[in-house]
Amino acid sequence: MNKKGQTLILFVILIPIFITLIALVVDIGSMQFTYQKLKGVVDESIKEYFFKDGISSLQATMQYNDISKNLYDVTEKENEVTVHLNYEIDSIFGKLINITSYDIVVTRTGTKVNGQIVIEKGAEK
Repeated sequence: MNKKGQTLILFVILIPIFITLIALVVDIGSMQFTYQKLKGVVDESIKEYFFKDGISSLQATMQYNDISKNLYDVTEKENEVTVHLNYEIDSIFGKLINITSYDIVVTRTGTKVNGQIVIEKGAEK
């Protein structure tokens, strides 16, 4: 029996699978990077809220990081502030399987207790 073509057939079958996996890893990495960046911006905004002029400092920090006002909501209570950010990023390779964008949701609550700022995560995805 001639077995010279078996390796070529396996190669042709497995290459699209490997390319798809690599594309998935790149998209998930991009989402995770953006999520961590946004979480840091929200945390810093909450710290600015307590250390400076309240809501105006929070908004200035968000604006400095190119996050417009229509992307986040701020809820103020006594000694507590909650920021809910809903951000959308374009998919890099998801367009191949009809996924054009991903929604990233960051919800963080900051409380000032005994001069310390405690930041807790909310429902995030």
